Amino acid sequence: MKIYIKVFAHLRKKYPNVNDLNPLELEVNKNTTVEEVIDKLNFKLEEIHLILLNGKKVSKNQLVEENCTISLFPPIGGG
Repeated sequence: MKIYIKVFAHLRKKYPNVNDLNPLELEVNKNTTVEEVIDKLNFKLEEIHLILLNGKKVSKNQLVEENCTISLFPPIGGG
């Protein structure tokens, strides 16, 4: 099934062409979790602080849905 991925802040280093207007299209199997998607994208779970599925906060154990959009945000740092 097809899903869409958006990455933000420094996570874009691995996917520089992925943004709000140009999400990454990904094929996954039914019953795939968000954690499995993160792994498939070659991110470490520690790199991800906030996960949104169609704009709603979810956990890493959430099952993805056909044509959903997953947004991945890193921890926010600053000083």
